[in-house]
Amino acid sequence: MAKANAPFTISGTIDDLNFYDSADGNIVRMRGKTGITKQQFKDNPIFDPIRQQGSDFGYCSKKAKTFNLLVKPFYKYSQGASLFGRCIQLLLAILNEDAENEKGNRSLLKGLQTEKGLNFLPGFEGNTDRPLPTVLLPNISYDRNKFELNLKELDPLIDIAWSEEATQVSIQLAIANWNCEEDQFETSYSNTQIIDKKLGVQSLLFDLIPPTEKHLWICFIHFRFSYTQYNKVKILHNRYNSTTLIGYKSFL
Repeated sequence: MAKANAPFTISGTIDDLNFYDSADGNIVRMRGKTGITKQQFKDNPIFDPIRQQGSDFGYCSKKAKTFNLLVKPFYKYSQGASLFGRCIQLLLAILNEDAENEKGNRSLLKGLQTEKGLNFLPGFEGNTDRPLPTVLLPNISYDRNKFELNLKELDPLIDIAWSEEATQVSIQLAIANWNCEEDQFETSYSNTQIIDKKLGVQSLLFDLIPPTEKHLWICFIHFRFSYTQYNKVKILHNRYNSTTLIGYKSFL
């Protein structure tokens, strides 16, 4: 860096020299090299971790688009603002369990073939503002072989956390078969159980036929709160409803 001695002020760039005004006068310095080329980024091994991370992220972003569709009718009424981003985070965690392939070339299928990878699935929430424990107070478990919950009846005033407006809640199960390699899925939905807030103890009876394909079966439970006004059912805003992944059965 040096001062430019001239009877006039120079600003801008001439060849490899940058001229600009400062408190010290008219300054000139050599123009530095900017950035790197695509070829340098591709060939230089120092950028390998960045390329690998980008590859894994792009791969999981693509898979998350399908994962997001597994129970789209549920998420329509209970989707949180960060759902897609959290899907990517979940799939990246599972992808990290692939110990056979190098970073940047890992397979979600390999991650799902591990017990640890599969165990990341239960508890995934469609709406983090209303996770399952804040909606249904008793602990529930899902029998992956009988396709049923351990909970057979509910006392609405004791077992469910109601918003002020809600007078009823629709509860439904779904099982999605997810073929993560082909980005395909098939989802079966149960009947809907409508629980009235004021009717006392009520039975929970779900009829659920499993999917025909067998890759990875994932079970979800959905709570959709509502009230009746002028003989019309009004569903509450998404932030009051809930969709939770509660179990799986793997054929991988």
